[in-house]
Amino acid sequence: MSVQDPCIEACQKCAVACENCLSEMLDEQSDNDCPRCCRECIDLCLLCAQAVARNSRFSEEICRLCADACEWCAEQCGAHDHDHCQKCAEACRACVKSCRSMAQAS
Repeated sequence: MSVQDPCIEACQKCAVACENCLSEMLDEQSDNDCPRCCRECIDLCLLCAQAVARNSRFSEEICRLCADACEWCAEQCGAHDHDHCQKCAEACRACVKSCRSMAQAS
């Protein structure tokens, strides 16, 4: 297992959780930025996983940006009682931790 694997895995899990949350929220009303944050998170998590996997020279910056987006998404989705929102927020928090560690290790 390489140093990058936990970050890649966290990003992939987060993208899936956000995709599920986004799908579930299509017919729901939201009083905050959920599901908008999910859309941002999905794109950035996938980009981050790809950048880290290929040892991109920009992976540190992408990891920081991904962590920022995931932090925002965790706050927004975490404010909802829906199970899918809580799972999304949990995956986002794990991704924040992993991406911040990866950015510091670079």
